[in-house]
Amino acid sequence: MTTTYTAEEVSHHNSEENLWMIIHGGVYDVTKFLSEHPGGEEVLLKLGGQDGTTCFDDIGHTTEAIQLRERYRIGEVGTSGVNNSGPSRPDDTPKDNTEWMIEKDKQKPSPLLPIFVGILAIIYASLFYYLP
Repeated sequence: MTTTYTAEEVSHHNSEENLWMIIHGGVYDVTKFLSEHPGGEEVLLKLGGQDGTTCFDDIGHTTEAIQLRERYRIGEVGTSGVNNSGPSRPDDTPKDNTEWMIEKDKQKPSPLLPIFVGILAIIYASLFYYLP
């Protein structure tokens, strides 16, 4: 059974000694991760007790970071306590946020693909034109 917290309850956990945050409706106790965070402690402290969904998504965390995040999950925010300012999970996606984020990452097309195809076309055209 998952523990449910209100946004108000989470907001009281905003110090170095006791740091929680909300990401995609999940509640995470990141106190022990504070000193290990690659982006620095200040980033987590600034978002302590708040919904960090938008910030987490804007940074572009790796699949590994998303999976690591789940180690610190302690519950979820009740629907009345969720800050809906950040992106939310579509209704038809799996309820496990990790699966949804991994699937979301897989759907992103590479911005380098058109460049790579263009370079290959130029090389092919050059070889076709200059070789007998």
